[in-house]
Amino acid sequence: MTARVCCSLIAALLCLSVCLSTTDAEGTATEKPGSCPKILGEGLCVEMCSHDSDCLNNQKCCSNGCGHQCMAP
Repeated sequence: MTARVCCSLIAALLCLSVCLSTTDAEGTATEKPGSCPKILGEGLCVEMCSHDSDCLNNQKCCSNGCGHQCMAP
């Protein structure tokens, strides 16, 4: 297994163990205010989140240039 793949898998597992899902009263994912930061390069090719509700506090689920991860708006 290459170092990049191993690192990506570890990052995904760490994120999954920390991320909490928040939903509205109807149980649907909610979009948080703000915009995702500008993509400056290629990030990890791992889907660490699917919706803003997968991210803690005010973070949003944003593209990192390859996958998606929680980022501050």
